[in-house]
Amino acid sequence: MFSLLNKTCNPYLANLADDKIVINALGRDLVGQHLTIATTQNPPLNYAEWENGKWIGKGIAFEFIKYIQDRYPFNYTVTVPPDIVLGNKTAGVFGLMGDQKADIAAAFLPKIDAYNHFVDYSPTLDVGEWVVFMKRPIQSATGSGLLAPFTFEVWILILIFLLGMAPVVSFFIFLHKKLCPGEQNLPSHIFSALWFVYGAIVKQGSTMLPSADSTRLIFATWWIFITVLTAFYTANLTAFLTLSVFTLPVAKPEDIGDKGYTWVTDRGNTIEEAADNVLKDALKGSKGHYVYESRDSIVYDIVMKKDYLYLGEKPQVDHIMYREWLVRASEDLLESLRCVYVITTWPVLARERVFLYKKDFKFKRLFDHIILHLMEGGCVKYKVRFGLPKAPVCPLDLKSIERQLRNTDFLLTYYVISTGYGLSFLSFVLEFLFGLICRSQLYVREEKPRSPFQSTSPTLPPAYHTLFDAQYNHTNGEKPNGNDYWVEPTHQGRNVGPRPSILIQYAQ
Repeated sequence: MFSLLNKTCNPYLANLADDKIVINALGRDLVGQHLTIATTQNPPLNYAEWENGKWIGKGIAFEFIKYIQDRYPFNYTVTVPPDIVLGNKTAGVFGLMGDQKADIAAAFLPKIDAYNHFVDYSPTLDVGEWVVFMKRPIQSATGSGLLAPFTFEVWILILIFLLGMAPVVSFFIFLHKKLCPGEQNLPSHIFSALWFVYGAIVKQGSTMLPSADSTRLIFATWWIFITVLTAFYTANLTAFLTLSVFTLPVAKPEDIGDKGYTWVTDRGNTIEEAADNVLKDALKGSKGHYVYESRDSIVYDIVMKKDYLYLGEKPQVDHIMYREWLVRASEDLLESLRCVYVITTWPVLARERVFLYKKDFKFKRLFDHIILHLMEGGCVKYKVRFGLPKAPVCPLDLKSIERQLRNTDFLLTYYVISTGYGLSFLSFVLEFLFGLICRSQLYVREEKPRSPFQSTSPTLPPAYHTLFDAQYNHTNGEKPNGNDYWVEPTHQGRNVGPRPSILIQYAQ
């Protein structure tokens, strides 16, 4: 009575009861049936191996098939498309389903809405992510040590201010000297202004001492600007060298095309289909290769040696990364030497992954019911991560406690000092050449013939007091010893003359 009332008042429970009846009936019909199951080569998710003259399905997908088979015993035959690609209605695994040559495709396949008219999809297993697997760069993409504190745009603005400040100061002083008398002694030459700008940067000071308030304000503004700028630069440089986060040269899918990278991926996977559709603009400008090579060959012969990017599914590249780490860890290498590869933290492509059914597959509802329970119970997520550690393997930032500075951090410093030495030597050569040119063009006075008794020593200049009119007339005064002496009258009316010792000395 109560059961009937609950079903009447709650249609959801009634639907559940009806579903259970239908599923049980489908389960009884499935027992003893023979199905044809298609798959692709995508280990460890799904793949097939040729054993004893037939294909044997393996991987996570066939573990789910085995789980269903244990509940409802049935037989199946595995088939693999000859071209081993996703394909379309006439090729690949989708072609097998479209031609009704297989009942179900047990593989983690992308859900493509354009193929809904000839295949049916199971409930979503998970969301597959295709990431970039690449050789770990030696240095962060942030830049070299000295340029890292500021972005490229900030450096451009600083350079504009540095180049523009000297002409502004020079023009302002020149204009001030023309209109106002306050800065007549302040040089307005462009080179003097350049040395002022340089002196402010290195905290050296300047010989330019403005006296007008307007000119002082310009000088003070530049000093304040440089002080704040150097303070921020020093603080950010310290933080970068100690607490910086490692970054990759590709930060989004568009960087692959914008920077012209060469990438490789497995032939027939989702990337090949998406490169002509959703990823067409992002990968424009890059060069892609679709290969049938094994993943070991891709990693060692292409990614490591040729420095290509590998676009692959995240579970696969995670297993590759972990396997490489175990091999290098067994050799007791440093952490930085164990992690020679890196995986981007963002996906190039993300799509729902599902099983495929042929159109009007009788047992679709039964398979959907079981797959949905596996997904909701976390079994799919657990199996995809099975065999991998919980902690990320070789993360982007290795979190090294101590960081030794490398030559790449000081590369710009080497460039600066080399450029400075080169410019200094070039300036010396130019000064020397200009000196030779000016010396050769000096006027050389013709020498007059001299008598044998004429002295070759230079003539002494005349006495200073003979060059100008005499300030005092002493011709009518006393001349002790025939000479003129300075006599200074005192307030007592007496004259202070030369001391006798001086007179005697000169008299002798």
